[in-house]
Amino acid sequence: MTCPKCSTGNPEVAFFCHRCGSSLKGSASGRAGTYAVQSSEGVNQFALISTIMPHTNRETADNYRWAMIVSAVLIVAATAFGLLPVAVAAAAFLIPLAYLVYIYDVNLWEDAPAPVVIGLFFVTGGLSVLVSLVFYRWVFDDQFASFGPGSARGGIESLSIPALLIFAVLLPVVAELVKNLPGALLARMPQFDDMIDGLTFGVAAGTAYAAFETLVVFSSIFTDGEFRTENGLATWMVVIVNLMVVKSLVYGTATGIAVAAFSGKGEGYDGFTAYYVKNLAFAMGANVLYWLGVRFAAYLPYGQALGLIWGFVVLAVLVIRIRVMLQAALLEAAIEDAAKEGHSKRDTFVETFCPECENMLLVGAQFCIACGSSVRSTSHQARRHMHPAEAVPQASETTEGGVA
Repeated sequence: MTCPKCSTGNPEVAFFCHRCGSSLKGSASGRAGTYAVQSSEGVNQFALISTIMPHTNRETADNYRWAMIVSAVLIVAATAFGLLPVAVAAAAFLIPLAYLVYIYDVNLWEDAPAPVVIGLFFVTGGLSVLVSLVFYRWVFDDQFASFGPGSARGGIESLSIPALLIFAVLLPVVAELVKNLPGALLARMPQFDDMIDGLTFGVAAGTAYAAFETLVVFSSIFTDGEFRTENGLATWMVVIVNLMVVKSLVYGTATGIAVAAFSGKGEGYDGFTAYYVKNLAFAMGANVLYWLGVRFAAYLPYGQALGLIWGFVVLAVLVIRIRVMLQAALLEAAIEDAAKEGHSKRDTFVETFCPECENMLLVGAQFCIACGSSVRSTSHQARRHMHPAEAVPQASETTEGGVA
């Protein structure tokens, strides 16, 4: 069977082309609706784990999902008992620490995973602390005080427009530029030049920035000497969920979109192109919209809950945007590789098994012919396990370039 898009020969039983991922059974829209990273999901599906952790298959994704759900329940329980210092610190670092474990677990950069992971985390954290101190403590502390407890009792009329512009417009723009720096620097390196690498760098940097910013903003909780409180716990539970899930993931997904665009499609990074500028502006706009909604909602009845709902809306848009970007990048990069003579460094080099559906992957494949999952989204760890025992030595010779 010949693929109508890239003219590659495929077995008659193939549902998807093993080189470009196009649908070979039925209409081409069947491929467009199937997420190339995890074929059991749709492109426009709101699925967080397979979006921010694209190197996981269904089994490992479920492990991370349940681990974070259980941790989140424990953090909310700590809030219900009034243990705010514990709850705030745990909420701030739940997702970034889980993400660092994910990066290390999938052995994304097998030559030196620990320095890459630790360096990205602490460099971004240091920049976050510096920017947060400038805005929240050193320069605009008086304006930030207008958002303090009780400030919303006067209604929307008491909202300070200068403070709103500083903390809901200027700060998100500056923060997004800062969050892009570590990821963009790493994405320039040849071993980290794929769009999925850029996405991973961006999410890691964004969630780390959110965590350290939260520590600065809520530093009074750790210094006031009260380990346990009994007042306003219902409101605090909403705040904790916002910090733990929404804020962290809005920051992470927005930066992931921008740095993924910096990496670009295909081999090598694209750099400062019009495509990157457009997606950087989109990321900045998403952060601005998030904070405008949260700040405005705080002056309305049930403001914290409204801000949480608004944050989920912004997050849903960002998640769908990432999935569409990755889908297009994986398919277009595969078509480009299929048009070249020889094999790409991201092809399979021996007969292996798909970690998603466990069917055979053909030699020189970029997609599984059965489920359509992308080989590019397969981790180094999964590649080692999906090789038959007799093929491991041969496979190890070819994975030095990595499947990003």
